[in-house]
Amino acid sequence: MNNIADIEEAIGKHARWMSELRQAILEAQPGIDLAETLADDRCEFGQWLYGPTWSPEDLGTEHYQAVRRLHASFHALAAQIVTLAASGRVVDAYTLLYDDYLTMSGRLAIAMRAWQEDFRRISGVDHGAG
Repeated sequence: MNNIADIEEAIGKHARWMSELRQAILEAQPGIDLAETLADDRCEFGQWLYGPTWSPEDLGTEHYQAVRRLHASFHALAAQIVTLAASGRVVDAYTLLYDDYLTMSGRLAIAMRAWQEDFRRISGVDHGAG
């Protein structure tokens, strides 16, 4: 496995999921599965994060733990947004999306990039490569 490329792909999955959340707010569907939104291991990113890719050493790193914590917080906030949208409070949902949620998303992306840089450093891969 190429952890550097895997992280890059995971960042893309995270961005797609966020786009889907924006669409869910637009549609404001009351039947959105809150448990599915709250679960941080069911989205593509979460399946990758909790999947078999990682060695026991990787799982114990500060980077993995930080990404895992941020990703769980990201889903908890998403569930709040979905709840607001489903109850008809679309403006409140958008406010939360473009304030706290966007900040959380940025923190997760920064943590992912730091993790990726650590893998580059460990593997000796040039920053421009990979």
